Amino acid sequence: AKISIGQQGNDNIASYAYADMYNLIPSSDGMAMIPTFSRMGNPNITWETTTNFNAGIEWGLFGNRFSGSFDFYTKKTTDLLFYLTVPRSTGAGGYYDNIGDIRNTGVELTLNGSILRTRDYEWNVSFNIAHNSAKLLKLPASKMGNRGGFYSDNNWYAENSPMYNYMCVAYAGVNENGQALYYQDTDLLAENGSMDTSRPGTKRDATTTIASQASRYTMGSTLPKAYGGFSTSARIKWFDISLTFDYQLGGKVFDQRYQTLMTPTASTQQAGRNFHKDIFNAWSPTNTSSDIPHWQYLDENAASACDRFLTSARYLNFQSFTVGFSMPSEWIKNYAKVRVYLSGENLCFWS
Repeated sequence: AKISIGQQGNDNIASYAYADMYNLIPSSDGMAMIPTFSRMGNPNITWETTTNFNAGIEWGLFGNRFSGSFDFYTKKTTDLLFYLTVPRSTGAGGYYDNIGDIRNTGVELTLNGSILRTRDYEWNVSFNIAHNSAKLLKLPASKMGNRGGFYSDNNWYAENSPMYNYMCVAYAGVNENGQALYYQDTDLLAENGSMDTSRPGTKRDATTTIASQASRYTMGSTLPKAYGGFSTSARIKWFDISLTFDYQLGGKVFDQRYQTLMTPTASTQQAGRNFHKDIFNAWSPTNTSSDIPHWQYLDENAASACDRFLTSARYLNFQSFTVGFSMPSEWIKNYAKVRVYLSGENLCFWS
């Protein structure tokens, strides 16, 4: 068994963040230097601190023919360092501050087995799996405002919510004319018809054909549920073989390439570019059961960024293999060992 706990400090930001900073520039006559305000200081700024706790157990049975390990860890980072912007009327772009806390928690399991072990035959297998979750624990009130969080880089950040919580427009299928539909939360709709997309919608009580008037919704964490790998190796007298795979279960990724290939031509300059074969299954008067919008020149809303292109990131990768033949010693009396082998990497990727 093993257990450990420790802390690390991080101050990997611009120097002198505690003090106001100025730049010196030449005056118009070149005879003197004029100071200009460049960055606000924060006298209360402090280290970003990470506390790590790890516990685990390792075991071996039957002369270590079967072995493994199990590990649990939690890593909490407090006083996160972040650059906050301020109005340019202050004379500076922003300042550094400690704004929040994050916790990463995970488990890892590794199993190894020597199923067969004799002079002429051998078979070994191994397997590992890991899970990690990241949660945002604390944010400053200035970042949340009256929204309860903030939207940035296609993610929604709020207290006690997962990190990498993807937030985007939600696809609602097609209407009776084959136009793409997108969900709206009418509580976020202003009187002038504009949509508040700075916060996630909580209901889907209306639809629109104009993506810019649709609501954004949280889609959950894009992190995988689990990931790892497995391998096996075997030997039959002079022949040996080994196979290695890695995998991921769950997770999400925005497939921007597929979105591009499903976007209708919007100008004559785009003539001749590639499209995905799925366009042949688009809605048409003779194919009204399709949920792919009609294929219409200049339709700017047919393939707008939305959860329609948010794809499962699970995969299985045939990482490598090796097949070899070690010549018997009586064949090569003047040499210590001669082995002929064939190997390959990244042979197949299922997703």
